[in-house]
Amino acid sequence: MVHVVFSTSEKGSLRVALSGPGGAAAVAVIGGAGGPLGRLAAKREAARQRQRAAGAPPMEGRPADVVCLPLALSVGDISETEPGEKRKAELAGLWAMDSAENAEVAEKMLAEARGALETLRQRAACGEVVRVWQSPGADAACGIRSLAAWLRPLGFDKLRVERVRLPEFEARPDGTAVRYDGWGEVEPWHWAALADPTPLPAPALNALAQEWALLAAQNAPLRAVVNGRLVSVPEDFYDCFVLEVLRAQPQKFREAEAIGRLLCTLRPGVSDGFAARRIEALVQKGLLEEIEGPRPGRPVYDRVLRKKGI
Repeated sequence: MVHVVFSTSEKGSLRVALSGPGGAAAVAVIGGAGGPLGRLAAKREAARQRQRAAGAPPMEGRPADVVCLPLALSVGDISETEPGEKRKAELAGLWAMDSAENAEVAEKMLAEARGALETLRQRAACGEVVRVWQSPGADAACGIRSLAAWLRPLGFDKLRVERVRLPEFEARPDGTAVRYDGWGEVEPWHWAALADPTPLPAPALNALAQEWALLAAQNAPLRAVVNGRLVSVPEDFYDCFVLEVLRAQPQKFREAEAIGRLLCTLRPGVSDGFAARRIEALVQKGLLEEIEGPRPGRPVYDRVLRKKGI
């Protein structure tokens, strides 16, 4: 079986989930803070994780079976038939560090996606089950449609593909309901409990591929899930939410804090890099001005802005 995810956080969590009961515990120990108290807390957390993992249903596969396509296809040009230079440029624009680091990260992400896609095609062609883990956001909605388009040459009738949607809510025995914005938020030991795979027969895969072909032909600057459907939208589609958050800020504010509030408002919706891009557009329009730049080694949105026309 090949497991497909669309973000690096999902990739990490699922690989731990597939590593067996000891995987989550090992992560807890590694994440422990320095010093005796930190190590003690980490050991206690490791014990809790190990206990939870031991009671979790088994999952089929190994960590090496996870392939990741972190292409952020909801944003930017999607006219390429395969991930290429245009997608690399979009990824660089969403990484909110200095230009050199942006280019380096984008190059690595594109290389990973290309390699993952090639591996996926080879294993799917050999008859392995392809299990796609779909989060609610637009990136995953774009991801599964583009994936169908990329697998079309293999012949949908010959493929074994299934999808696992993240439940809208999880009712827990203690009477609470948990809402996840993406599979990357799910604890590794808990993936199996939430998994409810549904086969995607050839007609369904064909429909997904056709939807992607239509979106690619439109090639809008942005795609969003609206009323449960993935549609092309203008780049300023989310600006009303951006402005609402900014109006609630003081006259001078740190952009990173405003972006944090925006991400909570639009969950699941946009990345921090895209939010920074939209705020920069307001700076260019003269509605905001920068009065203090980002601190060394921090993202471009670690700066102080002043409202002028908001």
